[in-house]
Amino acid sequence: MTQRFKRVRSLPIQFFSGEAMALRARRGFSLIELFTVLAVIAILVALAVPRLHDFKHRYYQATLLSDLRNVAATEEAYFSAASVYTSDLAALNFVPTQLVTITFVEADSTGWSATATHANDTITCAVFYGGAAVLPPASAKTIIACN
Repeated sequence: MTQRFKRVRSLPIQFFSGEAMALRARRGFSLIELFTVLAVIAILVALAVPRLHDFKHRYYQATLLSDLRNVAATEEAYFSAASVYTSDLAALNFVPTQLVTITFVEADSTGWSATATHANDTITCAVFYGGAAVLPPASAKTIIACN
């Protein structure tokens, strides 16, 4: 038994026209590739921004803690010379870090208390020494605390 095959005439298929072929031959990125890269970058930025904010917050807190420690040391030096605490930063010869504000709440011959704030953050740190009243967020004498 012989099989007969019908011969199908094949036509040349042109996938790209000459103009499209010239554009395709150029090197570059497709729009989908560019959008994919853009999406990956957006995800990485979304992950990095909260961490950056946390790093800045911890930097501000460390700055406030450092300034309050330095104020405590200069207050004790002033007390040993004058037998009284002072609320005058100029008398202490103390210059706080830029954008840090130190406010004395109480300062007399029995003790002192102060708060520190940073202009770029909402954090407040406090400390009290001697017979000064408790100053929140500090709850223990000579221990600097922040909220």
